[in-house]
Amino acid sequence: MTASQVFAREPRLVLAWGTVRDASFPDRVAAARQCGYDGIGLAIPYYQALLADGWTDRDLAAVLAEWDVRINEVEVLFGFHGTPGPAGIPGRPGLVYADPAAERIAFHLADTFGVPFAQTVGTFDARPAGPEVADAFGRLCDRAAAHGLRVALEFVPYSSVPDLAAGLAVVTEANRDNGGLCVDSWHFFRGRPDLESLRTVPAERVFMVQFNDGPIPPVDPDRMTDAVHHRVLPGEGDLDLRSFVRALDRPGVEAPFSIEIYSDELRRRPAADTARLAAESTRAVVASATRTY
Repeated sequence: MTASQVFAREPRLVLAWGTVRDASFPDRVAAARQCGYDGIGLAIPYYQALLADGWTDRDLAAVLAEWDVRINEVEVLFGFHGTPGPAGIPGRPGLVYADPAAERIAFHLADTFGVPFAQTVGTFDARPAGPEVADAFGRLCDRAAAHGLRVALEFVPYSSVPDLAAGLAVVTEANRDNGGLCVDSWHFFRGRPDLESLRTVPAERVFMVQFNDGPIPPVDPDRMTDAVHHRVLPGEGDLDLRSFVRALDRPGVEAPFSIEIYSDELRRRPAADTARLAAESTRAVVASATRTY
């Protein structure tokens, strides 16, 4: 199989939670199906809010079954190697590191809905990722394995696991079958992008691919703020998404494109419109990257 054959057909898509973060659960599930997504992502605080509003797992399962949509990923287990407790980050007062309650929810979602992936990130600081980080990641994977859950480590430039090389080192040293990487195009290009390294990451370690675009240079000097407000539809920004797609367009990389566009502009649109635009723009970029002549 040649590289151009891997994405020869339309890519599988997942509607990440952040792309339609204000949508009701029925609206996001309906939008996903109507726009050709295979699944959705679910954020842990969002699930907690649903329960607080009176939803039950049976209610959620009924909506998913009605539209034939699955939950593909749960996010985010923050600071997996940090000291358990509040992260103490201004602007993110509710952020908790190594939160056992968040883990329990992720494991519950895996048990209840068959969610295959949980996303995790390091701590939001510049501490070096030493052996203790890989050890903590391995132990998280061991706890998740009992629930059939695979753990995708997302490297984030302003975190303790800042780039692809650091993330791959942690995953490789931990050496767990259910431990792999979440490769987000935004964080890949906003950090230290190395397309050659991306082309050679073991295919079986690419668990999640998050897809989005953005401007260069950043709109906001605060990198965390920029990441959750100023992403744009694939093809409308400055990121070299075609090279990114080509680097992942190879046998063994089976992760769908989880479209995660944190955008203040898109947030004002109806969920169905945003989901449609995100799907159409992603398909167009992938097609242009893999087209053969």
